[in-house]
Amino acid sequence: MSDARRVMVVEDDDFVRGLMSHAISRSGFEVLAFPGVVEATRAFGDFDPDALVVDIHLGPGPTGMDLAHSLTSRSPGLAVLAVSNYPSAAAAGVSAELPAPFAFVCKSDLDAPEVLLGALESVLTDLTIPVMGSSGAESPLKGLTPVQIEVLRLMAAGWTNAEIANQRGATQRSVEAMSHRIFSRLGVNDDPRKSPRVEAVKLYTQVFGLP
Repeated sequence: MSDARRVMVVEDDDFVRGLMSHAISRSGFEVLAFPGVVEATRAFGDFDPDALVVDIHLGPGPTGMDLAHSLTSRSPGLAVLAVSNYPSAAAAGVSAELPAPFAFVCKSDLDAPEVLLGALESVLTDLTIPVMGSSGAESPLKGLTPVQIEVLRLMAAGWTNAEIANQRGATQRSVEAMSHRIFSRLGVNDDPRKSPRVEAVKLYTQVFGLP
């Protein structure tokens, strides 16, 4: 194996995984990329990476943070750069107990290879790097939990409360109650002239675009 620093990329979106892997490898790193936890775990021992770049949400099954905790327990000091479509680590469901060194970057910030490479270099060299939110700015969805953001995504997709309940295996009453909590946290239920649901969806699309 070469003397180049090694980075493992774990991202379930083929296009995004390819872009990140290409940008990192062009900067002189040796890169191994996988779509999920199982493949990455199998290859970890032989590859022995210096850093893990991982999407927090990898579809059904273990999350990117589950993988990060598992691999850092095997290799203390493994640098972890977590990425997500969510605007902040907290919104993505990341707890305060993080493997170190660790950093978080919102995918919407990765509009140039230099951003990804800068974050990667920082987490490789700085053991106290903070968890970073999107663009350093406060997201309008900052106060929502990951579950609430997912329900808001389904609203933005045009689903009724009944269909959201069906998709989530919940009752319509529980979805209605969660919707009211979402509107309250976003502060969109104060103007009787406007639909709280429409205003909440507007805020969602500001951050994520249309689903």
